[in-house]
Amino acid sequence: MATTPIILQLLKFYTEKIRSPQVDYSEFADYVNRYAQHHIDESPELIPYTGGGTSTLQAELENFAAEKQIAIVNQGQGKKTLYVLAYFIDRFTESYTNLSKNFSSPFPSINDIPHNVPTDMLSKQNASDLLYKLMENQEYDSRTLYAVLFGNNVPALLLPSTVSVSTLIDISLKKLQDFLRKGESHEYFLKKLTNSNPGKELAIKNFFKQFVAKPEEALDSLRHSADTFYYWSQMFYFIKQDYNKVKDFTTEDVNVLQSIGVIEVAAAYYKAKAGERQQKDVAFKQLEEMMHMPPYYFTMEQVSKMKDNHGQYLLGKYSEKDLKIHLESLTSETIGSNLPEVLIFRTEDGTGYFIFKEKVMPLIVRLCNDARVVISESLTKDWYNCLSKFETLPEMKEQQAFENCLERELRVIAPILYGILHSSFLPVLAFDDQTPGKITLYRDDMLIPYSELLLLNRQEIYSDAKIKLPFWHSIPILSWIMSFIVKKSKARRDKDAKKTSSLKMIQEEKENADKKKQELDSKDLGDPQKNRKRVVRQQASDVEQVLVPANSTLNRELDSYLHEWNDRLGQKSHDNLTEDVNTLIRDYTRKILRTFKSENFTIERVDSLAQSLVDSPALMKVKNHPALKHYIELYMTKLLKNLP
Repeated sequence: MATTPIILQLLKFYTEKIRSPQVDYSEFADYVNRYAQHHIDESPELIPYTGGGTSTLQAELENFAAEKQIAIVNQGQGKKTLYVLAYFIDRFTESYTNLSKNFSSPFPSINDIPHNVPTDMLSKQNASDLLYKLMENQEYDSRTLYAVLFGNNVPALLLPSTVSVSTLIDISLKKLQDFLRKGESHEYFLKKLTNSNPGKELAIKNFFKQFVAKPEEALDSLRHSADTFYYWSQMFYFIKQDYNKVKDFTTEDVNVLQSIGVIEVAAAYYKAKAGERQQKDVAFKQLEEMMHMPPYYFTMEQVSKMKDNHGQYLLGKYSEKDLKIHLESLTSETIGSNLPEVLIFRTEDGTGYFIFKEKVMPLIVRLCNDARVVISESLTKDWYNCLSKFETLPEMKEQQAFENCLERELRVIAPILYGILHSSFLPVLAFDDQTPGKITLYRDDMLIPYSELLLLNRQEIYSDAKIKLPFWHSIPILSWIMSFIVKKSKARRDKDAKKTSSLKMIQEEKENADKKKQELDSKDLGDPQKNRKRVVRQQASDVEQVLVPANSTLNRELDSYLHEWNDRLGQKSHDNLTEDVNTLIRDYTRKILRTFKSENFTIERVDSLAQSLVDSPALMKVKNHPALKHYIELYMTKLLKNLP
């Protein structure tokens, strides 16, 4: 049966009327009957309580007893007494209001409950459990009276759910402050703390002085740093140690011990929170370091799956909510008119990426270099094929058509670059860029043509494609005759045009790489002893899928990151450094290949191996370690994918 709130309200009103938490059942039943008859018109739900019957009221009171809102005590001879919890909650709430004004009054304790009142109505909990829970999240209501248990013969402190735990902490601090201000206690406990911490006299004196003068500030300092927690613990230990010698506690003694019990929990809570914040700060610092590493741009999913140097997920050291708040601060907080530290751009498919502001311009340069090589090679090859079939394309003759062709190629082969170039922040970032030798991206408030951005010349590509043609293409009559024989139909040309030149070339390179792997696997298929090699190649292929973007190849990524970490100017010294590093990677890979299990070759394992090699003395002089690490990961993958 559901309880009716009005009955509980009537109980509370009735106890206020008689000024006692003890209510005679029969008298209250008569009171409810009379009240129901008088207010039945405005409250139809009171009908069951009229007519003199008490079964409905009895059932409802039993429900309230089960909820610990009242206690029902049988006095014998059919007489029952009700004890109403709300009366005590109101009474002790008022006590805390008075304590806030005059902290010298004692805390409400379990001894203030009359002996004939059942204490089953109280919610008895250990101080460490209850206060920690309330400090974490307190919900205010008028239905619970907590009995805070301290142990060691210290009477339980009563705390109504209407009073905030911060009020209890503030009152406890004032009581301890008053206790330690007294001349005898002040000098005695200051001396004990000082003698226990030789060499730290000044720190102890400052801590003790701050606590006695402004205890709230002393406790608040724990919220930001746990440096003074040891002093708090020592001070409480010494005070409790002295009270252990006392057999009979005075009211003041009980107040001091109860206050210590409260502040001990509060100090431990703030220390734990400070430790959590410190752990979060370290984790977020590691996160930002990871975001400064290649490829420099990351989706929300990738950011949430980042790991520390020990291979543990950073997300476990902070919550998903904390991560979103941190990223929001990085992407929104600005100084003056400057852009935020982290920027967001989106590719055409709607995927959002985070990138640090200082990494944008270097990334544009690298991606432009990579795209220029791919597009130049693919267009030269594609134009040659068209010319060899006596076909012409608009982009061969018209500059605007060539610009449109470059945009199509860029959208497919370099969606990240295309997304950055069309982001809202790039004009501001390009204007603010003060890097010596910076690249010019805008002219007359417009993005420069793609041909300038990629350093591609239409005439040069056309000449490179044309010069590869057989000599007879330059003979007019012969070429005119051949054009009728080999020229494709328009429908066939339109079908081939659906794929960009760069995409076709990338797909061809990937197919050749897969074909090579299949040939190696087929050679080892009949030999059980070489089964491990096939497993390693497959594992390497799986790692490749993670390391290499879908619109690139393993070799092209290697070339791209090679130019990032190898900054030698001379060709010979550049090649020598490359060969030295490659030799070191090959030797290291050959060494670990003898010991590790094939199924352990995962992206995490590759990351760990690359980090170990980057940290070796042989590579300490290489400047760009993040790019070098990624290069090592790619090169190891290539070696194992093509394992003979």
